Amino acid sequence: MRASSFLISDGVLPSNEGRGYVLRRIMRRAMRHGQLLGAREPLMHRLVWALVREMGQAYPELVRAEKLIEETLRLEETRFRKTLERGLSILDEKSSSLKQGDMFDGDTAFTLYDTYGFPLDLTQDALKSRGISVDIASFTDAMDRQREQGTRVVVGKRRHRQRKHLVPVARKTRCRGIPGL
Repeated sequence: MRASSFLISDGVLPSNEGRGYVLRRIMRRAMRHGQLLGAREPLMHRLVWALVREMGQAYPELVRAEKLIEETLRLEETRFRKTLERGLSILDEKSSSLKQGDMFDGDTAFTLYDTYGFPLDLTQDALKSRGISVDIASFTDAMDRQREQGTRVVVGKRRHRQRKHLVPVARKTRCRGIPGL
């Protein structure tokens, strides 16, 4: 929670890229552990006051950003709880027939990640207690296929945009060059 609070006080907000993605991953890992410890409601935002009390004098930006930190943590934890519930439900359903020593399908782990926002490390953590590992090679293959497909879509859109800006020529022209060169 401390790292999350400092990042938020520095202006970083949870997102899907860059520093915001790092913040989101830190927050979600802490939230998952809170859930494992029995927290049934958002918890982290209720602990901000203690951090501000302990470190606010040395780091006044924590005091200034206290409300923003609380609200950001509360909203992200509320969203993540929904993601976590949905992801764990799907994970339980898809892994119900597996036993200790089995391998969870990497394509399914990727679907959890890509479609439901359920990170691979949480999938691994949830299965580890049952002695089940994740097929990382097929997860990586699925990730590579997704990137390749995304690249093709982006390149296609770029080409379309470039063509759209071309001015149609009414008649053919003939280049005669510069005489004497």
